Amino acid sequence: MDLSSITSAISSAYGSVQEFLFAKIVGPLLYQFDLMSWAEDVFDGMDWFLFGCIQIFLIMTVLRTWERFAPAETQERFAKTSRADVLYTLFHRLGIFHGLVFITLSGLFFQIDSVLHDFRFARLNVESWWPGVTSIPMVSFLVYLILLDLVGYFYHRASHTFNWWWQLHALHHSQTVMTAWSDNRNHILDDIMDAAVTAFFALLFGVSPGQFIILIALSQLIQSWQHANIKVHLGKAQYLLVSPMFHRMHHAVGYGHEAQGKPGVLGGCNFGVLFPWWDVLFKTAIFPKEVYPTGVRNLKVSHNILTQQWQGLVHSVKEFMPK
Repeated sequence: MDLSSITSAISSAYGSVQEFLFAKIVGPLLYQFDLMSWAEDVFDGMDWFLFGCIQIFLIMTVLRTWERFAPAETQERFAKTSRADVLYTLFHRLGIFHGLVFITLSGLFFQIDSVLHDFRFARLNVESWWPGVTSIPMVSFLVYLILLDLVGYFYHRASHTFNWWWQLHALHHSQTVMTAWSDNRNHILDDIMDAAVTAFFALLFGVSPGQFIILIALSQLIQSWQHANIKVHLGKAQYLLVSPMFHRMHHAVGYGHEAQGKPGVLGGCNFGVLFPWWDVLFKTAIFPKEVYPTGVRNLKVSHNILTQQWQGLVHSVKEFMPK
């Protein structure tokens, strides 16, 4: 059986599952609550849910098992501080967050799209760059992945630059027991801004909706691996892909969120989301050989999700007040 036959079989099975869930569960619910006008959007949105289920399955079976056999540090099997991370992951990966963002921002992005059209804005249209090469779906997919990763680098670095923004992002860095569940441990306002910026640039770049979902899902899965408690050295490949050790350095106390030699002053290193090239280019890269403790100096947060969100909001608002 060749590769095309395998991918065709997987695609067919995926489509069958999606149609079954919509016909037996989602469709009847929409009909019951007189929401059939949303049917097409909800059917497309089921991709977020299904891809999320696949990611969660891989986190539970592959990444968590990998953590047991090659841990970066000794950890309690299921620490109390990690329980909130699991809930954050379920909220983000099962389509709940992206569904809410879509409903909230869809009108705004439709208006933006209309404005761009009126100004005859020419999108990048990667497929036409090199006919016969960039028109290949896999090639255009990789180009879009790299472009959005560059956006992600600057977004991430900005969150370490402005004090009010850092107070939101600090929740992500507050985890002292990093696991494969830790990627989505974020403040909801930071997540909304991130989703809006990513969607905006994807719109400018001309990424298709189908590609966008796969781009986000792949990025999320790789980031789960990066946050995992895994000690793995990639050799020369460490310069091609952000590894768990490289990203762990970003979370290291005194390194990942503070300027070197200036405790308490915002700075940091290893801001790359997927690729370390940007850190190398902008001189923010540190390739560690040792494992460092993670967390934020002098910051402790509640184990309760709602309290975490409230604390981050209060700390952020205080940054706008006179000292």
